[in-house]
Amino acid sequence: MEKTAQNEDLRVRRTRKLLQEALIELTVEKGFAAITVRDITERAMVNRSTFYRHYLDKYDLLDQYMDEVYTLIADAPIQPGRAARGEPEVPAGLLSLLRHIQQYSDFYRVMLGGEGDARFIERYRQNAERRYRYLLNLLYGPSAGDNPDLPPLDLRLSYASAASTGAILWWLEHGQAWSPERLAIWIGQLVSASVGLPLRIGAEVDPQPSRAAAFNR
Repeated sequence: MEKTAQNEDLRVRRTRKLLQEALIELTVEKGFAAITVRDITERAMVNRSTFYRHYLDKYDLLDQYMDEVYTLIADAPIQPGRAARGEPEVPAGLLSLLRHIQQYSDFYRVMLGGEGDARFIERYRQNAERRYRYLLNLLYGPSAGDNPDLPPLDLRLSYASAASTGAILWWLEHGQAWSPERLAIWIGQLVSASVGLPLRIGAEVDPQPSRAAAFNR
């Protein structure tokens, strides 16, 4: 019984992976707006009925793909000791995300660019804003960012998340001429300056298994 369940789980993961890869390839070729569920299933060589057992439509496929991608941030390992050695801190979760984006750079250049999907861009920005808010609360407590001499924290977080999304698109449009490690450091510095507090993103990850759930708060 256990082996059967494991085999079924492997089949599900394989099917979802095929559909995700088809979505990515077709988005690069045709643009997200132009592709259909039929296009995706034909490219993945998966029955349409199988597609609908996993997803409602292409938007649901994209949303669930993004959920999986963002576990890269929540599950990133701690990178201790850099600051103590006088080295710039590398935002661990952001670095994992940037390495993933570099692997699928054509897809993200399309989706975050002028011809991309507005829902994708806004979801991407909201996830970044939620993450920054979580980090501030983790590092400084519920009153994080309270400073009457600065703009409201909500505005600063919205600005920082939009700016970091723009920085990633800039990097993609420049052919990833700088390493993910360098861009992660730069974005960490820019976000800290925008928010008005040092996020110390490279050392924020709680080593407990609950960290992925914490990211989704």
